[in-house]
Amino acid sequence: MTVNMFCLPPAGSSAAIYASWKKLMSEQVSIIPIEYPGHGALVKQPLVHDPDYLSHYILEQIQSYGDRPFLLFGHSVGAALTWRVEQLIRSSVLSRQLKLLVISGRPELEFTSQMALKRFLSREGLIDALRYYNAVPAEFLQNPDIMDFFLTILRNDFHLNDNMLNDSIEITDTPAMAFYGESDPDIAGVEQMEAWQKHSRDWRGCYALEGDHFFFNRADSLDSMLEKICDELESLGVLLRSSQTLPIPES
Repeated sequence: MTVNMFCLPPAGSSAAIYASWKKLMSEQVSIIPIEYPGHGALVKQPLVHDPDYLSHYILEQIQSYGDRPFLLFGHSVGAALTWRVEQLIRSSVLSRQLKLLVISGRPELEFTSQMALKRFLSREGLIDALRYYNAVPAEFLQNPDIMDFFLTILRNDFHLNDNMLNDSIEITDTPAMAFYGESDPDIAGVEQMEAWQKHSRDWRGCYALEGDHFFFNRADSLDSMLEKICDELESLGVLLRSSQTLPIPES
């Protein structure tokens, strides 16, 4: 059986951030990055900063993949959207197919509610934010046209983020787990990630990995995270355990 892993990107990014994962993940797990309107391959579409609209849009993308079991992975802004989508799934036919939530690089709501709004930042303020997260390629800084194009997307996504800082979440029965970078500037300590456990009756743990906000850009941290996700899918009975083999049919 193949399990779909839908991946929701962080602010200012696109589905391409997850492209390399397809070669690293178990053959039993299909990595499916979700592209937001106005990003990446959908760059000609209008940008969206309404989380209600976007969560319904993501739900429609998931529904288009049929009746396979799946998990949701979201990083940073994508993690906030993951909870929004999960709450929509609870009242849909997809509820039995959702097997795991993976929250990455986003503090729990008690802590995000204290964050400053970012959509009003000046151009230089947006660039400083990119430096803060170690997320600005040098070639972008050297090309004003590319930078302006990118900053328009980033401001939209910061607006989206601002609109979810004070979200509320009803507790779910869906298993959940969390990952974060030990040097993430937005996460002061493990308690800010462990606090997500109050939102799931089946908490599968929180893991600190080497790296900053984009810890999964480190090959070792990415390998560790994907391995732990597969371990949880195995323990949930969604994947065959690595020691198991399929029965050989009789001739």
